[in-house]
Amino acid sequence: MLNFNPEASLAGNIRVVEDAIVVPWGEGSKKKMARPAGVFTAEGEFCEDAMTYRSAHRPTTVEPHFPKADEVKTTLKGTILFGGLAYGHFGHALCESTARLWALDHFPGQIDQILFLPKKKLTWPERSLTQVRPLIRSMGDLPPTTAINEPTRVERLVIAPQGFGVNDMIGGSPEFRDFTNKSWRERVHADGPEKLYISRSEVFSKRGRFLLEERVEDHLRDEGFTIFHPQQHDLQSQLEHYKAAKVIVSTDNSALHLAAFVAGADTKVAILLRRPGKIYLDFQEQLRRFASIDPVISDQCKRYWFREGEAVQLNEVVSLIDFEKTGKGLSDAGIISRKIWDNPTPNEVDLALEDFEERGEVLLEEVFV
Repeated sequence: MLNFNPEASLAGNIRVVEDAIVVPWGEGSKKKMARPAGVFTAEGEFCEDAMTYRSAHRPTTVEPHFPKADEVKTTLKGTILFGGLAYGHFGHALCESTARLWALDHFPGQIDQILFLPKKKLTWPERSLTQVRPLIRSMGDLPPTTAINEPTRVERLVIAPQGFGVNDMIGGSPEFRDFTNKSWRERVHADGPEKLYISRSEVFSKRGRFLLEERVEDHLRDEGFTIFHPQQHDLQSQLEHYKAAKVIVSTDNSALHLAAFVAGADTKVAILLRRPGKIYLDFQEQLRRFASIDPVISDQCKRYWFREGEAVQLNEVVSLIDFEKTGKGLSDAGIISRKIWDNPTPNEVDLALEDFEERGEVLLEEVFV
């Protein structure tokens, strides 16, 4: 468990390990979501400061067995920054795979490569960097990245404490906030409309979303909003749009994590909750810490559906909001002008469910959470 405090400096805890042994896939006992992987000194001492975390109480790697001498067949030369796990999911790549990059500010011009452990075991480990590399490229002229599948000796490994994550780590460390301010907020040029609705209506069918989200889009389009589908834009364009927007309405999704890095303090943000739980607290905390924004929270979901016969994953539920209450709440908050959003009839809901099932080739059943 980490003792993480978003106000506490981490710079004094960086250390350099000579002839470090990095184990991306190790023998040992898996503990919940955490697999055996990590870093050792040349003498075999496990480096707890290189453990990776989703949040301060949820490690994603645990100590593996120290590899035998003949298992360490490769050596990386030079000074290497340990990057942690490379995620293929955009949100986790953003929140966890970037979390140690702040240390680059403390080794200017000295880091030769950034080394990652693949989150999933792929034949070519560099493929695990598909999400990570665009993020790093968008931050400026940073060192190249690499990933490994086999135990590897590193000539000089820089281990910096993890400065970002989710839940109780979402506020970031002071050094991480400074790094992202310099790398994103100060570098990105605003380019886009002033009113933005971040939509999920065109994401993959198994991704959670609103039922009848096109009605939300129609109402907001009438208010002058541009409907924005992040997955249809490259990362630079996404950052430019979020920086340009003066009003952002979005469901609780990974795009808001990115927006928090560049949105201005004068930007109005409204979050339409699409699932049960307290995930919105992460977005609140990040927006406050990184952008000095206190978002409007609209919690108006009244029905949920999930794929029939499968264990329910709250992140992937299809939800129906109370349109009337949602519109009134946005109007009261000054996000939109005062307009009436009518709720769909039961027949319209049934037709929308049938259409969703047909287009997504899935069967849905209502769930109660």
